[in-house]
Amino acid sequence: MSLLEEWNLKDAVAVAKRDGRKMGREMGERKRTMEIAQKMKDKGKSIDEIIEMTGLTVDDILLL
Repeated sequence: MSLLEEWNLKDAVAVAKRDGRKMGREMGERKRTMEIAQKMKDKGKSIDEIIEMTGLTVDDILLL
C-alpha cells in the first residue's frame, strides 16, 4: 500500500467515525424527544402543545 493510499484510508476511517458518532447522537436525541413527547401525551397535553415544546411533527406524535 502506498503512502497516499494509507493516508486516504486513515482519512476515510476518521470521517466514518466522526459521522457515526454524529448519527448516534442524533438518534439518541430523537429517542429522548420521543420519550418526552410520549410522557406529555400520557399526561393529556394537546398535540399542539407537544409540537410546540418538542419540535416534533404531527406525524411523529401520531406514531406514539
